Amino acid sequence: MNAAYERLVQHLDENEVKYRANSDTSSICADVQGDNCTFRLMALVDDDGELFQVFGYSPIRVPEGGRPAIAEAITRANYALKYGKFELDFNDGELRYQISQMLLDGELDDAIIGRAFGATMAMLDCYLPAFLSVIYGNELPQDAIRHVEQSEATQDDSEVE
Repeated sequence: MNAAYERLVQHLDENEVKYRANSDTSSICADVQGDNCTFRLMALVDDDGELFQVFGYSPIRVPEGGRPAIAEAITRANYALKYGKFELDFNDGELRYQISQMLLDGELDDAIIGRAFGATMAMLDCYLPAFLSVIYGNELPQDAIRHVEQSEATQDDSEVE
């Protein structure tokens, strides 16, 4: 077990986050409640303690017929993202968000953990309604993503005022 993984576990314990740990893979898994649904978060530290990754899994599987449209929506969403990315497994329809952070000297601190978990949850909460509207509401990918991004820009502007 490396020091970065130990720090991750300590951080979760200190913040009373319920999780399942796998010390063999230096990973944890936690179910967290967002605004729109419950997400599964998986965080792991590579064997060398040089890379920290957080994956946020959507509670839905994209039906096969909707995968091309969701791939387009993901591409449109990812273009504007500054931190992390959405991914789609075309084989089984798994939709997730991923953030990676290179660690200097294997140092993982509370700020990195908090930002990675928070951003993953925020992005899933923000974009999941758009993905659902493409899959089940037949909304065009460009319209669904534009609505999300306009809504976020409006919220950002109102917070500044």
